[in-house]
Amino acid sequence: MKKPMIILTITSSVTAIISACFGLFYSFGGTQRIVENIYGQQVTLFGDGIYANDSILKASATKGTDAIIIVAALFLICTISFLRHKKYALFLQSGLLSLLLYSSSCLVMGVSLNRLFLLYVLQFGSTLFAFILSVSELVKQKSFNKALFSKKLTGTAVFMMIAGCSTLVWIPFVLPPIITGQPMEIIEVYTTEPTFAIDLAIILPLAMYCGIGLLKKKETAYYITSVLLTLLTGVGVCVISQTITQSILGIVLEPGQLIGLVLSFVILGTIALVLNIKLLRHIA
Repeated sequence: MKKPMIILTITSSVTAIISACFGLFYSFGGTQRIVENIYGQQVTLFGDGIYANDSILKASATKGTDAIIIVAALFLICTISFLRHKKYALFLQSGLLSLLLYSSSCLVMGVSLNRLFLLYVLQFGSTLFAFILSVSELVKQKSFNKALFSKKLTGTAVFMMIAGCSTLVWIPFVLPPIITGQPMEIIEVYTTEPTFAIDLAIILPLAMYCGIGLLKKKETAYYITSVLLTLLTGVGVCVISQTITQSILGIVLEPGQLIGLVLSFVILGTIALVLNIKLLRHIA
């Protein structure tokens, strides 16, 4: 493992832990307050900690993610410190970095400007470049047994395409404002939701590429699939943590939201974990 990659990965992990700890534990005793956004809607702000100026929905979800990010970042540090000579180390590193990159993207573009913004920028930048280097090295090393590339892995391919299409769950939120010109009901104090853009612009086409690539037996698709499967598993765990945090803060999700936005991602994450374990058994 090359030194620049190690430095960037450690920077990514440490900054992620610091920002997540502030998100989870920092408090100045503030209370919730109601404001009116630019669309004339009443929005309840969290009012305390680093997410004081974020809505209670956004703050609770981000806090839930913070809890998982601390664990993932610590695991990533252990991977590059003690497990980097293991044959699965680069797969694990790339997958964990993809989760940290997703999270840091939402932080740097999604939450209201706060005193940690420059830390978010450092976290996002170091994670992005560490991820690029890690995936490049993963593909370059050709760690999978060559016999794997003779298999279509039809089940995994179909799952990847289904997982990619699952991001279309955001379309019902996006289309009405585009068609009617009215503000989105859940836009709160924000102008856009980065999750929509990331999922639809990156995750969807990448997952489709992996699914089609597996059917066509393209070597690169096998490596990217493992990374995406790790990300999907992490997202599933984050959704569970977010739901618990929201429940603690008094946010009650409707049955449709629980099924469409929680249960579906948890099921996808569980299946992704099983498929990834089977895929990693083919490491040379």
